[in-house]
Amino acid sequence: MLRSLSFAKKILLAAALVVVFAFTCFILYNDYRQREAVRTDTENYLGEIGTLTASNIQSWLEGRMHLVEGLASQLALLDQPDEANIARQLEQPVFSRNFASVYLGEAASGAFTMRPYDAMPEGYDPRTRAWYKDALAADRLIVTEPFVDAGTGEQILAMSLPVRHAGQLLGVAAGDMKLETLTAILNSLKFDGAGYAFLVSDAGKILLHPDSGLVLKSLAEAYPKGAPNIDPGVHEVELDGRSQFVSFTPVKGLPGVTWYVALVLDRDTAYSMLSEFRTSAIVATLIAVVGIMLLLGMLIRVLMQPLTDMGRAMQDIAQGEGDLTKRLKVTSNDEFGTLANAFNRFVERIHESIREVAGTARQLHDVAQLVVNASNSSMANSDEQSNRTNSVAA
Repeated sequence: MLRSLSFAKKILLAAALVVVFAFTCFILYNDYRQREAVRTDTENYLGEIGTLTASNIQSWLEGRMHLVEGLASQLALLDQPDEANIARQLEQPVFSRNFASVYLGEAASGAFTMRPYDAMPEGYDPRTRAWYKDALAADRLIVTEPFVDAGTGEQILAMSLPVRHAGQLLGVAAGDMKLETLTAILNSLKFDGAGYAFLVSDAGKILLHPDSGLVLKSLAEAYPKGAPNIDPGVHEVELDGRSQFVSFTPVKGLPGVTWYVALVLDRDTAYSMLSEFRTSAIVATLIAVVGIMLLLGMLIRVLMQPLTDMGRAMQDIAQGEGDLTKRLKVTSNDEFGTLANAFNRFVERIHESIREVAGTARQLHDVAQLVVNASNSSMANSDEQSNRTNSVAA
């Protein structure tokens, strides 16, 4: 196939291949650089959003931790820590505005005082509950992981703190918080529908998640094809056939627990700008190839004109119809000019040789004519002599 192409077309084909190769290398290199830049930007973006979200959660929880500490201090200062006085402290408006309920579980009797009041199951003993035992074990304020409230059946989390009155353990004061505010903070991160946020413990237990079916399950259950490690940086995981970026940011300052804000972003969305660049680069390559071939085609036509004229002249000579008096115009001193001069000298020599041959042929023709004339004259003389001889004999 290549043998049937003209020299100009071979040049165009070679130029097109060079352009395609060059643009392909550029696209691949730039794609790699852009991919690295997008991943770095994604890591920075998720890191900033995660830090801000974790800070918001920390601030919200710290405000309520201070309230629980204040409640414990007020209970510790009571002259008579009986049920009426305890209830009066629990009924302060500041607690009702910030907690679903506040309560005290007494160490000696197991009495349980809660405001607002809610009937507890028969035989309920606060001293057996995790919020009570963990606070005593830590001997400081703790934040529990979300759990199901025994009275309401709702999922809540609690802050609890041991209370000592006159040096003796009075009990454990605590406040329950519904998760609407934390859920609202996390759900505010929609990433234009390309991602979401959830809360997870350091053990990999999901505490809050847009999919309620995953709450209190492990990361391994949420990501059956490979759960991400809870450590700094961005991890790439697969879920439901789609790749996702996942980052973890710790919520600092929480006593007794270590929580992380997990941010999830769809990988294809993060690389959407890269896909647009690839499309633009491919279109630019096609336009460049077509444009370069058109321009190069016109340029080759102009530059190859002397060679075209020479080829036409050689073809005329080869067909025996060439005019050897014609010469190629020499318009440059480049290789085509040198070739044209050489062609003109070659044609001049052929022309000169043909003129010499033609002259020699004319001379031979003249000599031959003389020989013919002499031969004819000799034959005429011979005939005349024969006639005379015949006459004498008669």
